[in-house]
Amino acid sequence: MIEKWNLNIEETKIWVTLGGSVLFSFLLAIFVISLDTRVIPILNEFPTWTLTSVNLAREILSLLAGSLFSVATFTFATMLTIITLYTSNFSPRAIENFLLNRTSMQTLGIFLGGFIYCLSSLFFMRSSEDEFLVVSATVALFYAFGSVIMFTRFVYSSSQFVQLEKLIHNLYSDAEKVYDDYIDRFKEYETVKHLPEVEYMYTYTINATKSAYIEHIDFEGVKKISENSESLIEIYIRVGHFIAEGEPVAEVKTNKKIDDTKKLTKKINQSFSYEEQKSTLYDPDYARSKLTEVALRAVSPGINDPNTAIHILHYKALLEKRLASLPGKYVIMKRSDDPLKDEETAENYKGTVFYRYNDFSEDLYTGYWQLIFYMQKDISGVHALFEAVKTIVYSAHRDNLGFIKEYNEYLHNMTSKNFNEPFDLRIIEKDYEGIKAIITKRENETSD
Repeated sequence: MIEKWNLNIEETKIWVTLGGSVLFSFLLAIFVISLDTRVIPILNEFPTWTLTSVNLAREILSLLAGSLFSVATFTFATMLTIITLYTSNFSPRAIENFLLNRTSMQTLGIFLGGFIYCLSSLFFMRSSEDEFLVVSATVALFYAFGSVIMFTRFVYSSSQFVQLEKLIHNLYSDAEKVYDDYIDRFKEYETVKHLPEVEYMYTYTINATKSAYIEHIDFEGVKKISENSESLIEIYIRVGHFIAEGEPVAEVKTNKKIDDTKKLTKKINQSFSYEEQKSTLYDPDYARSKLTEVALRAVSPGINDPNTAIHILHYKALLEKRLASLPGKYVIMKRSDDPLKDEETAENYKGTVFYRYNDFSEDLYTGYWQLIFYMQKDISGVHALFEAVKTIVYSAHRDNLGFIKEYNEYLHNMTSKNFNEPFDLRIIEKDYEGIKAIITKRENETSD
């Protein structure tokens, strides 16, 4: 439930941040107006220097209203410029990292809120109140000082976001947090490399009820269903996958006949969060793909900046080595913390859920296939690809060493055919043989 709530909050985070700043200014205006109109009769207790005449307050508020609105317009124009820069030079998917930045939305909200405050205060000032002293101008003055500080923060933050090196590091930092949360979520569970080969009397295929992205799975809910039905549930899909209505998402295996399969389908589908767009909140692959897209844009013929792509490959390898270090392919969620018995029987797997949490072979291949296509004829890019694999293999679990060995062969076959010069081939062979040697050494270490 909390995870679904977080997904909903993320979708409206921009409006919450912007609206919160405007709402604060509006509530401040109501409070100050209540003081100036003596609805709250405590203005006489204020120091003399905080009070001004109505005429002076009008002049100050009129000046600040125009200034704050002008700066708000400038802030909005700056944000549109950065968005255009991201779309044309970096990646459309990276725009949300800028828009979801609190400084950007808060700055725009504070200036718009200040404009609303000034207009509201001016509206409630009457000529008959000229003999009164008011505090609204003083509050507006301090509000203006705070706005200057926020605008300075916005300028600094924007300068960081338009620098490519800073953008890459920010994307990596965000992805690193997603990866850490993802790994922590499953580290307590038992893992296996293959699904158990157990025969059951009944098998029920669960189909999707919507067409959307799966951005979260309530495993506790699925586990409860598995316990109540005394079944083994295998979840086909993974977080981040796009599912069409009617497509299989899970399979329920049991020796107990289930009469109401529609109810079962509905319950399991309620454990999935169907979203219209992808989110990095629980999807490490989408967080990593943002780096990949920036790298692809860098090696495109229009930009032709392979050094940026090489720089990104270093960070991508740091993310992929986290998944490479995880054991197994499927995580087992069951009723208790007691380990499963060695024998593969229906009774042993009753009330368990299998989820493909770490398909390292697929993730590694799909994470680089586009980059290999565009960089396979650039020797510096090829060397960087081998270096990325080398970074991954040093931290890989023994369960993943076999595929890395196959992938090293694949990378060698895809790239070596594009070069004829001895110097280029020597670099490729050196990288290829170096990774083979590391894999052999790691295999010998794990077998001892």
